[in-house]
Amino acid sequence: MNLNEDRYNRYSLVREMYDSVDYIKNFRPENAAAFLPGVPADKAVMLTGEGSSRIFPAKNAVHSRLATNTGPLILTESSTDLAGKNLDGFVVIGASNSGKTKEVISLFKDLKSSGHEHVYGLTCNRETLLEKYSEKTFIIEAGPEKAVAASKSVVAQALFYDSLLTAWQGREIDTKRLALEFKKALDYRPDSGIVEKICSAGMVWFSGNNNGVAEELTLKTNEIIRKKASYLPGTYLLHGVEEVMTPGDIIIMVDAYPGEFEKIKTVYSENIGATVIAISQIPTPFETVALPVVPTHLEPYIKLAAGWNLLVEAGTKLGIDLDKPERARKIGNEAAG
Repeated sequence: MNLNEDRYNRYSLVREMYDSVDYIKNFRPENAAAFLPGVPADKAVMLTGEGSSRIFPAKNAVHSRLATNTGPLILTESSTDLAGKNLDGFVVIGASNSGKTKEVISLFKDLKSSGHEHVYGLTCNRETLLEKYSEKTFIIEAGPEKAVAASKSVVAQALFYDSLLTAWQGREIDTKRLALEFKKALDYRPDSGIVEKICSAGMVWFSGNNNGVAEELTLKTNEIIRKKASYLPGTYLLHGVEEVMTPGDIIIMVDAYPGEFEKIKTVYSENIGATVIAISQIPTPFETVALPVVPTHLEPYIKLAAGWNLLVEAGTKLGIDLDKPERARKIGNEAAG
């Protein structure tokens, strides 16, 4: 992408993606860490929400916690899945960009009425229903988001969770490095052949770690370029799904599995004739969106930005209005006041 070109900057979505860079650059992790300085020793943390407010922000935090095995246990489930469950052993944090997501508000109402003392909100708006039913609410100051597909709010929510986790673990986030590399991933000009193959694909499959990146890009594929897409966690693509793939499908590997390259190449490239693309810091035998080597905790953000870039390039080539899907709404399921 290039923010200086009219075919990109005419869209709120692209401008908001680039707003993420300034938000990261100016982000103060200590402010988020001070919101919830500690977790009671007998509690775990449950991160909840729906859609983009949970997929990357919460799953990235869970994945980071597992990678280091330090700090309080962190889990995530949708608010729908948590309805009616006993959450007495958890500090519950609910994220809602709008502050009025129906499923989150319903869960928080129930928790508050049952006397749950550790319920916190994360939103981009003030004086919302989420704030009403939370013990305490963190307001993300990222500015308005006009495009239907969430972008900078996703990054802001993820940074909030990361800041809590790293504070509990006694480490820090390198936000200066993250802002620099994030912008590079947005500026990167992907090969036109890769973009063309995404545009012509009948089905887009994303494969990758369950840290929210590939899954969030799957949702963004629906919203931004209006294509059917599915997320395959880990090496799911080697465990039966090949039965329904066709030569017109494209697989975008967000996380490379070097030990499986030859198998993937044989099954998909050679036997089926499907296109395989990798977003990777290491060389692969596939067409690759090459990324810089960065600290492990920054990788998911950089891959998310690179995926956004691919989808915007495909969307502009297809002549799609990137800001306004025909059916998808900014607030997927809104609670009544």
